[in-house]
Amino acid sequence: MRDIKGHLKFLVLHVISQEPSHGYHIMKKISQIMGAEPPSPGALYPVLSSLRKQRYIETHEEGKKKIYRLSEKGRKFLKEHEKEIKEALEFAERFRMFSEICGSSIRNVMDVIFKNVKNLSSDQRSKLKQITEEFEKKVYSIVYGGKNEK
Repeated sequence: MRDIKGHLKFLVLHVISQEPSHGYHIMKKISQIMGAEPPSPGALYPVLSSLRKQRYIETHEEGKKKIYRLSEKGRKFLKEHEKEIKEALEFAERFRMFSEICGSSIRNVMDVIFKNVKNLSSDQRSKLKQITEEFEKKVYSIVYGGKNEK
């Protein structure tokens, strides 16, 4: 499975194919699609630059904003890569749904454990290991209807 970076190019093209947009609007739309924080400018603008170099998108200025729109070559690319666009949108939907269910809770728990792992006593580590294994079993039970499948 590709991570978000593998899908970002296709999500950007999808957003721009819906309507010409400036960078902030593209970040906002991707955030809405994924139900998560928007991609950082450091992730988005290199993708936009690459797409422009490949001539999949074009730009024009509107005031101080650079507006990105799909080029004819970009439209052709999208048609040729419908499968990848669909995969990127499905990934984004799964990500959004996961975030709605438990994304921030799991992220927060992982963060607090990771930041404090060196300071945990052996008893604390043992307890965290135990509840993590119990959590894993409960998730499998819910998802797989009682079957412990991985």
